[in-house]
Amino acid sequence: MSVNRKVIITGGGTGGHVFPGIAVARELLKDPQAEVLFVGKKMGPETKWVLDAGLVFKGIRTSGFPRSLSLRLLTFWFDLGAGLMDAGRLVSEFKPSVVFSTGGYVSVPVSLVAALRGVPVALLEPNVAPGLAAKFLALFSKKVFVGFEETTLSFSKGRTQWTGIPVREEIKTADKTESLKNFKLDQETTTILMLGGSQGAHVLNQYMTDVIEQLGQGFHKVQIIMMTGWTDYQTIVDRLEKCPLKVVLRPFIANIHEAYAAADLVVGRSGAMTCAEILSRALPAVFIPYPHASGHQERNARALETAGSAVVITEKQLENEKLIQTLDEMLANPSQLKAMGEKASKLARPDATAKIVEVLFQLADQRRIA
Repeated sequence: MSVNRKVIITGGGTGGHVFPGIAVARELLKDPQAEVLFVGKKMGPETKWVLDAGLVFKGIRTSGFPRSLSLRLLTFWFDLGAGLMDAGRLVSEFKPSVVFSTGGYVSVPVSLVAALRGVPVALLEPNVAPGLAAKFLALFSKKVFVGFEETTLSFSKGRTQWTGIPVREEIKTADKTESLKNFKLDQETTTILMLGGSQGAHVLNQYMTDVIEQLGQGFHKVQIIMMTGWTDYQTIVDRLEKCPLKVVLRPFIANIHEAYAAADLVVGRSGAMTCAEILSRALPAVFIPYPHASGHQERNARALETAGSAVVITEKQLENEKLIQTLDEMLANPSQLKAMGEKASKLARPDATAKIVEVLFQLADQRRIA
């Protein structure tokens, strides 16, 4: 059967811009007429993530727009020119019917070239507050999908659809009993998943380790899974060597779907992808937003806090033992955890991937007919 639905997915830099694209790619490829090419940054972290997912990947040269006057301003324009040339070549060779942009500066060259050549572009903005790239790409996108309902106010009403954020199927379907067994954890003990971020987050690691030591004094029956990043891993292993709690430490959790399935409560940053994954598992959360990046993470976290599924603690509040106080209150009140989980479940958009794929195929088919 000839391929009639050729889709370029473009984005990268962070998991929030890559994993939704992987989820959509897998759904697209269920159709025997579909072919998918994932385009990201040369040597970017998305290279490994996409290839590990079994997808076809091509890299282009690109860089982010500098926020201050520096030599990077010169290299940015050079990289943009090179990226546009790379994108032009890939679009000419692949001949996509539609381009799906998952956001970030990596997605700009391909999306721009495609739009100028009449190829429909659909954009996903996973964060509550749109970034610079998303605001620019929205100007020539046929459709804008958003992860949070309030984000619909940031874009043209007629082209914007609140779909939620696509989450990989294994995140939603992993079995709790089997996952606890794989981590060698107890079935009847409350499990806290602590996420310092895939690259680690030193500030979080310090406070999370302090909290684990305090929880080890025996006030609550808990066990811990903690992702530390590589830099702090051995230090934390040494510090917690005599901790009486069951603590599973990993520099990176490759089987993150099982970690979510094992968890009863999550503590970590509030990137858009993390928020979507937590909601998909109906988990209560304590968010400690990354304080930079234009405050995107705090906006995400506050949206879930307002809905009642999460508690937000700023990094500055960590200095006042706010994290252990918050966890102490939550663990002492199982009904609160249950209620927060139920509210998380109501916020989840389990059909996000299917809805986006449906629109992408509509755009692809319209172009083919035209």
